[in-house]
Amino acid sequence: MPTTELSESDLADGAADVMTLLVKTGLCASKSDARRNVQQGGVTANDEKVTDIAKSFTADELRKGVILKRGKKSFNKVILK
Repeated sequence: MPTTELSESDLADGAADVMTLLVKTGLCASKSDARRNVQQGGVTANDEKVTDIAKSFTADELRKGVILKRGKKSFNKVILK
């Protein structure tokens, strides 16, 4: 599985929002593309559909790993180092 490692400097106030993660992992080309995918229901995080563009993940969640999926075949695991 493709994996993206983040550092503490990538977080804003101890969390990272879903749109930023989609762009950093390469699943979306831009934040507007990420927003469109979330609003159209094409994004899941750990097998739960993401419907809120303001959804963010805490540092503890990212240390355990978050699996982001866009569509059926595009996915990436995000881990905080």
